[in-house]
Amino acid sequence: MTTRSEQKAMRIITAILAVLILIPSLYGFGSKLLEFIALVRGDVDGVFAISPVANYLLASAGFFCLLLWATLNGMFHDIEAPKYDMLDQEEKLDQEERQAV
Repeated sequence: MTTRSEQKAMRIITAILAVLILIPSLYGFGSKLLEFIALVRGDVDGVFAISPVANYLLASAGFFCLLLWATLNGMFHDIEAPKYDMLDQEEKLDQEERQAV
């Protein structure tokens, strides 16, 4: 079990990493979005922005739908359970293999 100070440190580290990842991502997406807006306003130089912006929007929407689905199905309630299930399943398969030999 982790202590409160360890949990607080993990939250701080997670927040720092999130900021370090999200800021460059938001900058890249924002610049492409501004290029897309320029295209919509009639600027001919922004034509090259259609494909990247559409890809960003579709990929982001897809990942958001996956996150929403996982959250609604309770996949984040007990994130430690799968590794224990895997170990239990491996032990069960090892026992079956020993019995077969």
